[in-house]
Amino acid sequence: MILLDILEEHLEEADFLFQQRTNALADRAYDLDGLAELEERLLAHLDGLVLGGKEAWALLEPKLAGGALGEVFAAAFVALESGDPARIELLQKTFGGAEGPVLDGIRHALRHTSSPEIEKIVRPLLDNEKGAVRAAAIDVISFRRMSLETGLLQAGLREKDPLVASAAANAVGRLRIAGLKYEVEAALESDAVPVRLEAIRAGLLLKSEKALSRCRKAVQERGEEGGEAILLLGLLGHPEDGPRLVNALGEAALARNAVMSLGLLGRAAGIDALIQCAADPKLARLAGEAIRTMTGVDLEKENLVAPKAEADAKPEAEDEFEDGPDEGLPIPDPVKLEGWWRKSISRFDKKTRYRKGQPYSPQRLIELLHTGTLPERHHAALELALIDPSRPPFETQAFAARQRKETAGLK
Repeated sequence: MILLDILEEHLEEADFLFQQRTNALADRAYDLDGLAELEERLLAHLDGLVLGGKEAWALLEPKLAGGALGEVFAAAFVALESGDPARIELLQKTFGGAEGPVLDGIRHALRHTSSPEIEKIVRPLLDNEKGAVRAAAIDVISFRRMSLETGLLQAGLREKDPLVASAAANAVGRLRIAGLKYEVEAALESDAVPVRLEAIRAGLLLKSEKALSRCRKAVQERGEEGGEAILLLGLLGHPEDGPRLVNALGEAALARNAVMSLGLLGRAAGIDALIQCAADPKLARLAGEAIRTMTGVDLEKENLVAPKAEADAKPEAEDEFEDGPDEGLPIPDPVKLEGWWRKSISRFDKKTRYRKGQPYSPQRLIELLHTGTLPERHHAALELALIDPSRPPFETQAFAARQRKETAGLK
């Protein structure tokens, strides 16, 4: 008989590691190998719960309907991996009426499981009466790149429920359904910000000029989706968008994304503005990272960082016990940066786009998918899809095993 305290430890660790994995996806300290290590530990504890049989399920079953997000994920994942018909039936029933953390936990388990029962579980829920459940079902199916009927997505794009319309737009982009370009363009004028944003992203993947215009308009008018729209402009890399991004630096709510976007844009004309941002304590680290993204410069090796006394004097995060989003990045010295750039500017053609100091190309993006940090990989995957309409967007949120299998064939 398996001791209950061992099973409880497996569940606690699975919950913790699921949250760690979620956080790692946005953490510059992680690359794909680091993600894989986290997932190996997570899967080991989930395997322990699968092997725990009835005793483990007695612990997990209550969590399926009312646990924390990571606990729900663990319960749903174990139910799926066990292959037990009764557990899978309960999971489907719970999913059909779920909301909040329960809905999200089951959705994540369905995204990542190796169970062959996915089609039977999820497809019936595309007709669920609850919009949130329909949206989650669309997300799972499109994330796994399974087919979705064009008519269903067409109706979804016209839904009043923003969750469904957003999920439908996201699925159209993921699955590259060019036949729904008109419906996606209509969704650009939705009253709901999430719908407009997903329609912009899907439209750009479908090479819609209207989506590009709407993206620029969102930045120009400082719309609610402006922050995300700025990043998309940086990923697209059109040189004429450089002045828009520089102008957005003066808007406090948009400044951080504008800094990142200038780095992604990769045009030498944006460096002077980024050096100015390096003098702003709130933007300094991020500005240095943006310059590195474009030029490949190692601030510490080139001795372009602020003296330690100045770095120690920089303002801390609002919560002194909580790391800021740029924690770990070096703080650049604006004066040293200025001098370095004056010496280096001749190496960067003003007509060329750069990423990490090299001319921008699909091959450079593929290299980043193999070796980059997780945030860099998210950007590179979307950029590859934007460049080549024949490529489905690469799922950098997927488990590392799937990602490695898919990147192995990238050329």
